[in-house]
Amino acid sequence: MNTKLLSHVLGLLLATAAPLVLAVPADAVVKTADKEINELYTQGQDAMAKSSWRVALDRFKLLEQRMVERGEANVDTAIFWQAYVLMQAKRPAEARREVGRLHEKFPQSRWIDEADALLRQNEVPVEAAAGTDSELAEIAVEGLMHAPPERALPLLKKVLAGKQPEKVKRRALFVLSQIESDEALSTLAGVARSGDPALRGEAIRMLGLSGDAKALTELSNLYKSAAAADKRDVLQAWLVADRKDLVFAAARDETDPSLRDDAIQLLGAMDATAELRQLLPSVKEPELQGKIVQSLGVAGDIDGIVQVMAGNLAPSARLEAYRAIGIGGGKRASDALVGFYPRAASREEREAILQGLLIADDAKAMTSLYKLARTKEEKQQILRMLTTMDNDAAIDVIEQELN
Repeated sequence: MNTKLLSHVLGLLLATAAPLVLAVPADAVVKTADKEINELYTQGQDAMAKSSWRVALDRFKLLEQRMVERGEANVDTAIFWQAYVLMQAKRPAEARREVGRLHEKFPQSRWIDEADALLRQNEVPVEAAAGTDSELAEIAVEGLMHAPPERALPLLKKVLAGKQPEKVKRRALFVLSQIESDEALSTLAGVARSGDPALRGEAIRMLGLSGDAKALTELSNLYKSAAAADKRDVLQAWLVADRKDLVFAAARDETDPSLRDDAIQLLGAMDATAELRQLLPSVKEPELQGKIVQSLGVAGDIDGIVQVMAGNLAPSARLEAYRAIGIGGGKRASDALVGFYPRAASREEREAILQGLLIADDAKAMTSLYKLARTKEEKQQILRMLTTMDNDAAIDVIEQELN
């Protein structure tokens, strides 16, 4: 999952015939190393882009099922997108049931506000009028998306300076990010620099969402002097804006190891393989080296990992590289790991290679190593790993040993 997908979804939400103004979280992607779950999420989003609502619903239903089966986080994300697809497919009663299920199963979900807004924006005005003052204020703020900037801006500023609830002010920041004017940008930047601490992070992310060159300049200036928490929000904003160059500069120049770690992980999510390869020779800390090869795995750059392993990787980073190859998945990953196995210099290296095959879910490749194992210790090590895999090849080896 990378930010291009997230940007695509945001564009979809804002470009529909009857646009739904949703404050989509900056980290709205499904974060997992599970290849099937990532693929189901991508297929669902692609189907939505083509208005193939039935296919999208099937994908998100199966996504929820797989996430539950495998104990994954973010199951609420799958439920929210089911509700969204049902609403777009003109099936509001079913969409309401999904939103109700979201409230019941995940009352603290980051998607609750968006799900409620989804229902509100498809209700008739009479129903909306029965809501609370806060709900009415949200609807009013969302309505300013379609107002002339000279009318919308004074009202949005009034909301931000007034006593409206925080979620109403967050809506106002989103609407500001969609208005193309220097005054709107200046207002957002002011909140990002010195506004209410509860709103600063949201304002920073909205600057990234706007995609405006001046907004990105504001973010770069802010990053130079910001506290660590605000810097993390700026990194997320650059992710949303798909600015690999800015995230790379932070990963290269940042002196705070924790922030460098964050930037390196974001480069993996952005498929910034060239930047990660360029970064590695300048990094000496074993932990950060491990993070870089892990990010290359997330980006699917197996050849890049194999290439950097020929250099001077710290021993712990080398172990992480084997696991990262598994994250990349596919035949290329399995072939690389099987090729490394005979040259493994220690039990720890063999264990990391086997973990890579486990992550790649390739029981067939692991079985081939089992058949070539020369010592009882190796056979035990591989068999323990095989017994955790739900695969016919693994069961065949277990059955053979029992016989």
